[in-house]
Amino acid sequence: MTRRLFHEDPYLREFTSRVVRRFDAGGRPAVVLDATAFYPTGGGQPHDTGTLNGARVVDVVEEGEDIVHVLDKPLDGDDVRGAVDWPRRMDHLQQHHGQHLLSEAFVRVCGAETASFHLGAETSSIDLATDRVSPDDAASAETMANDIVLEDREVAISWATREEVSELPMRKPPQVEGKIRIVRVADFDCSACCGTHPRRTGEVGPILVLGCERGKASARVTFVCGRRAIEWARRDLAVLKAAGAKLSAGREDLESAVERILGERAAAHKALQAAEKELAGHAAAALAAEGSKVVSKVFENRGLKFLQAVANDIVSRPGRVAVLGGTGETSSIVLARSKDVALDLKPVAAEAFAHLQGRGGGSPFFQQGGGPGKDVAGAVRLALSKLA
Repeated sequence: MTRRLFHEDPYLREFTSRVVRRFDAGGRPAVVLDATAFYPTGGGQPHDTGTLNGARVVDVVEEGEDIVHVLDKPLDGDDVRGAVDWPRRMDHLQQHHGQHLLSEAFVRVCGAETASFHLGAETSSIDLATDRVSPDDAASAETMANDIVLEDREVAISWATREEVSELPMRKPPQVEGKIRIVRVADFDCSACCGTHPRRTGEVGPILVLGCERGKASARVTFVCGRRAIEWARRDLAVLKAAGAKLSAGREDLESAVERILGERAAAHKALQAAEKELAGHAAAALAAEGSKVVSKVFENRGLKFLQAVANDIVSRPGRVAVLGGTGETSSIVLARSKDVALDLKPVAAEAFAHLQGRGGGSPFFQQGGGPGKDVAGAVRLALSKLA
């Protein structure tokens, strides 16, 4: 049985211990110690990292009463000096306790119970057992949790039996047997948890809710705490400043500046569409005037929509077949025929699409598609040869 030093003192950074078992774990050396300050993966919280006698700890897992340390190289000696990666431990401590505060806040704000918790490398998330969580609910829960942080309330940790737990104001009654570890925030939260937690709520630092995605019967709240929240806010501020500088707008005017630009963009897009439609009409008329039953052309820097408009105009006349190509970031090709022409364009188009290393589809009288291949002229010639 490994003595859990991280439960006795979550602030313990260095410790001494002895090896009680050595073995191979998936091709890597692993050891079990008689005592450890390394927290194993569990309860939504990732494992600690650090070193044992200079060997890097790459994984920590709980196996029954033992805690297994997976290393990057064999461990020298049986007497061990361990060092926990403190910035990682403190980060996990902040995120995990921040989750406790947010979970209780969501219960108080909108009755939303936490179903699961995940502590990620960049953000953390809570899955709430309801889809009835509004943006206002998330904002209120965030404010409540931050108020508890600012009040710097005591965090008390104790062990209790199931009978003793039944007398406590548990947020979620535990389903385990034996001694149960209880984490309590004065006059706010009471939960069963084996993770690492601070002495006082103030150490969590700021709590920032990044978003709330609603599912069919649940809601996922993404958040960051402590230094992560500061870094996130710093990056957001940098983005806002950069955007404001480019738009010559301050923070208060930035939203209206963006709306103005989006309006101008929509108007320009509408005008461009009208111009392209007119240009497509002229192009179709010029091709139709050639008098050929089968007309073809490759248009530079034109996409599918333009080709569709030209082709539709051409085949609106009887007895016509159009084979059109367009160049650009993606090569495009359109094959069309008038309804009075008895011709299935599918097999012809399939070979043209393949020539462009792409694909397409449509009906027997109208095919469109493209691909990354650049030989648009070759694809058009291939289609024409099949129509000859």
